[in-house]
Amino acid sequence: MRSLLKSSAPAPNSFLPQDYINDRTDARANILTLTLFAITMAGVVGAFFVTNRHWQSLRQQQLEVNAEYELEGKKISQLKELDTQRSAIMEKAEITAALVEKLPRWAVLGEVTLRMPKSMRLDQFLIKSQRVVPVVVAAAPGPGGKAPAPQTLSKPTGAASKDPKGKAPAERVKVEAPRFDYAVTIEGTADDNNLVADYLTSLKRSPVFDKVELPYIKVAREGDRELRKFQITATLRGTVGTGELAASLQDLVNTRASELKQARVDEQEKLAEQATSREKARSAAMAAGTELEGTDVSIDQQGAHR
Repeated sequence: MRSLLKSSAPAPNSFLPQDYINDRTDARANILTLTLFAITMAGVVGAFFVTNRHWQSLRQQQLEVNAEYELEGKKISQLKELDTQRSAIMEKAEITAALVEKLPRWAVLGEVTLRMPKSMRLDQFLIKSQRVVPVVVAAAPGPGGKAPAPQTLSKPTGAASKDPKGKAPAERVKVEAPRFDYAVTIEGTADDNNLVADYLTSLKRSPVFDKVELPYIKVAREGDRELRKFQITATLRGTVGTGELAASLQDLVNTRASELKQARVDEQEKLAEQATSREKARSAAMAAGTELEGTDVSIDQQGAHR
């Protein structure tokens, strides 16, 4: 091997043979080259191990991220299922709430009877329900005479949503909760028109009724009495607060209780006056009887003296 470190000229002041010097120089050059080669290979091997370890760390992180992604995907699927169940439950709750009467019938009947004057008579009370049909507004036709398709942000259904196998997913039909309007008809008999007017005004102040009207009031006879037959129509309010309804019924009950209490007091006073009148009449009768007895005794004494 020819070394680059070999000198072409003989060393000055040297008695060593030129071949020996050349061999030693070649040995040094070989040792230096091998050392550099070993250092380079050690660096390459070290870089390989470091890079391999780094790739293993990245692969482990990728596996952890994939596991977390799958776990979060399962959670998202569960949330979607819960959201679907929640929507179905909300629809059922809306349907149930629509079928359940918002205003109890006893409350409506209480408003009708407690606002009625005592001398008035209730002949008929009817509540009729009518389902409200939602009005569907048709879209304006497009340039070709066809109505444009509705815009939506959800996934397309039908042919556009078919999977590669050609099977279209089942489309879920949403059931809308029914709505009802309630009409009330009240027929009764009163002694005069003022009672009917007062009753109509009282019903208009009720939180239960709306659109209170008086279709007719006419004269009727029952035996020798002249009465007033009337009919009142109204609609039930859709939303009435529980507190407002309770306050109205409580006021009506208190008013009717005070009226009954006052009527009881008046009746007791009347009975007391009647009892006093009877006692006075009895006392007067007893006094008149005593005077008659005294007159008879004096007449008998005068006859005996004769």
